[in-house]
Order: sequence, then structure tokens, then C-alpha cells
Amino acid sequence: MSNITSINKANMDNIRLIRLTSGEEILVNVVEYTDMDLIVKDPVLLIPNNGQIGFMPYMSYCDMDNMVIKQEHIMFDLSPTEDLAGQYQGMIKGPNVIQLNETAGKIIV
Repeated sequence: MSNITSINKANMDNIRLIRLTSGEEILVNVVEYTDMDLIVKDPVLLIPNNGQIGFMPYMSYCDMDNMVIKQEHIMFDLSPTEDLAGQYQGMIKGPNVIQLNETAGKIIV
């Protein structure tokens, strides 16, 4: 059996809330889990502000297609609420699309 589990990218269950050891919380679309890494796309940083949560493209100054996060840099990996996942989907694919990155590439965190 393979150590890698491929994830269906179109499935909303692939949207995960990740807290990094740096303290940053990001919403991501999981592409693939491995024993050592989590491969994601469309990362969005959560910004708490006066009881609300704002969204900001994560690493928007980098050109990337997928981002590889080392498991050792992940404090937790949780399912967001349906509302938060829906807002994320709207930002990534809906009428309120934000520009995350324009060129394919790869970054390792």
C-alpha cells in the first residue's frame, strides 16, 4: 500500500484549516498528503480583526502552483466550518475571486 494518499482536488472536503508553527493560520486546498509533507494549493491567510476574520493571499509575492508544507511545521490540520469553507470557495472560484498567483511554481515552507 502506498504511503501517499491522493486527494480529489474538486471535493470541498479537501479544504483544510492549517496552523503553522509560526502561528499563521491558513486555509488551503489539499492536493496530497505524504508521510513528510502536505502539498496544497490556493493558500489564504486568515486575519482576525475585531471579532471577524479577513482573508489575504498567502505568499502573494511568490509565483507558485503548489506549496509543500513539511509536516513538522504543522501544529494542527482541521476541517473548517461549512461557512468558512464556502467563503474560501467563493474567493477561489466564485464571483469574489482574488488573484493568488499568476505563474506556476513551487515553494517549500
